[in-house]
Amino acid sequence: MNVYYFVPELKTFVEAQQYCRETYTDLATIESMDDLSLLATGQVTSSGAWIGLMKGSTFYWNWALSDGRFYREGEREYRNWAPFKPDTIYYQDCVIMTYKGQFENTNCLNTFNFICFDANNIEQQYFYISFLYTWREAQRYCRRYHTDLVSVRNQGENQEIQQLIPTEGSAYIGLFKDSYIWSDNSGSSFRNWDSFQPGLIGDCVALVEERFWKTMLCSRQKPFFCYHIHMKRQILRLEVKSGLNVNDPDIKTAILTEIEQKLQKLGVMANITRLEWREAADGTVFQKNQNKISVEQMKKKR
Repeated sequence: MNVYYFVPELKTFVEAQQYCRETYTDLATIESMDDLSLLATGQVTSSGAWIGLMKGSTFYWNWALSDGRFYREGEREYRNWAPFKPDTIYYQDCVIMTYKGQFENTNCLNTFNFICFDANNIEQQYFYISFLYTWREAQRYCRRYHTDLVSVRNQGENQEIQQLIPTEGSAYIGLFKDSYIWSDNSGSSFRNWDSFQPGLIGDCVALVEERFWKTMLCSRQKPFFCYHIHMKRQILRLEVKSGLNVNDPDIKTAILTEIEQKLQKLGVMANITRLEWREAADGTVFQKNQNKISVEQMKKKR
């Protein structure tokens, strides 16, 4: 888990980044509203405090709900664009679903109805809201009363959500495009922009009052938030059924790689998890199960 620290010293974004990397892990990466609530913002003024988000050079489509555990392999990349979409026109960075179930990008300041997702409601997870809001306003509503704007992960969900939209209608979903990246190269797509943000001035991001975010000139001096990864050591026992020599170095490496891949599919970030074998004095990891051997030997004697 991430532990956050508020540093009241005034530094530019680059200076703050260097300080956090030398003292903790990096400038703060924020992955959810829960993370955001952990930041001690009592000393943050209207001038803001740096977090680890900054403008990059490449635009990517992302889902507003960033929790990696919510998506199976390939579901983050699900898209159902209408013909000739998405447009490459500037400022068409938010997405609506039409009554036909197709995606179209549009200006985020346009107003539409929208669909919220509620992770805590077992009986009903999708809510069609008939208010006419901008994408940012719709997201704030969904985060306040539900979980977030809806993610569409596969064709089945696409059809289910489509049924909520009236004929000839359209509604905002949680897909958006931006070029912002985190200082630690995290893949988090979580954003909490203030109104009319991100702005045209500045490439670095500061947290301001009420925990909203604004872009500002990176050369400005501000306090900042760092984070540190709290590492927890956990020992797991593993039973392997194989006729091969599982203590062979190559086989041990292959098993460890497969475990890491499975953890990543479950949303466990590779940069915060380190797996290693607990070796005996002779370098072996796996020991034969003597109880099972004894049972087999007894059967043979009979």
